[in-house]
Amino acid sequence: MYPLYYIYFMSQLFWTALTKLKPTQNWGVTYLKNLEIKYNGKFDERVIKKVAKYQSIQLHFVAATFAKLFSRNISYHEKELNIKYFTMTSLYDDLIDDSKADEALLNQIFYHPEKVNPASFNERVLVALHMDLLNQVVDRADYWYAMENIHIAQKDSSLQFDNNTSVEKIIDITKRKGGYSLLMCRHYLLDPKFKELDECWYTLGGLIQMTNDLYDTYKDTQEGIRTFANQLQNIAEIESIYQKQKDTLRLQIQQLPISNTKKTEFSILISIIPSFGDIAISQLKRIQGNSSSLPNFNQIKRKELIIDMEKPYNIFSLFYFAFKNGKLWM
Repeated sequence: MYPLYYIYFMSQLFWTALTKLKPTQNWGVTYLKNLEIKYNGKFDERVIKKVAKYQSIQLHFVAATFAKLFSRNISYHEKELNIKYFTMTSLYDDLIDDSKADEALLNQIFYHPEKVNPASFNERVLVALHMDLLNQVVDRADYWYAMENIHIAQKDSSLQFDNNTSVEKIIDITKRKGGYSLLMCRHYLLDPKFKELDECWYTLGGLIQMTNDLYDTYKDTQEGIRTFANQLQNIAEIESIYQKQKDTLRLQIQQLPISNTKKTEFSILISIIPSFGDIAISQLKRIQGNSSSLPNFNQIKRKELIIDMEKPYNIFSLFYFAFKNGKLWM
């Protein structure tokens, strides 16, 4: 019976990717252009491309999948909250990455946005969207909790440049940074809130961050960012950590107080996300080969670490791994 479920639900996801991702991405560009007019300034083109792309992916592959648990579609209001979040976090990350704001200003923007006197267009938009989202979420206290933990995790991520930071600490930062970031997105959906669902949001967020790290091994290594994907010496260790995160998510899905049919649908639809990580792990396995450890990533050419998802082999692998990841009972 599972193969039939898989074909049915995966074909829906495939159709969504073909028909909805690009239009939503274009809508995102238009939305950001309107923000430029409203707040009298210009975004860096990189910000526009990044936000437009990833808000579309998150909306259709994550938010819409969670909404399906309650047999409904995403509303325009939720879609708008989603892009506001991605714009806000992108601008916030830029302030940190470019060292344009000291810790005192970051804390003021975060904790007391109403007292901030923005010094630039980006800060003006960041503060406005932050306050707007704060005023629209249903459970403001819980939203603050998730947001504060992101703020802490983002500051802790500076430790990933320190050679003395243990791999265990790096993994903890990775899970918190990804987990709380995605948990914030739960507040932009008007679905019932319960502990088991929040656990799925949090664990999936950590899995997404781990997947990003697996795909960014070349970039992170060049920039001196230490991740579980470029610090562990053996691919078996990397795969074990990633598999443990997948297993945790699968067990949490099983605990959801909803019908088995809905859990099966959710499990299959969400399975595409860890499958990207599985492809990256497969590539690292080929790089390690019969050696006892992975080579120094600084000595590997970029083309050997970059994954081309347009290759037929990788597309086939994506659906192969998704078929395995979508099974709740294994």
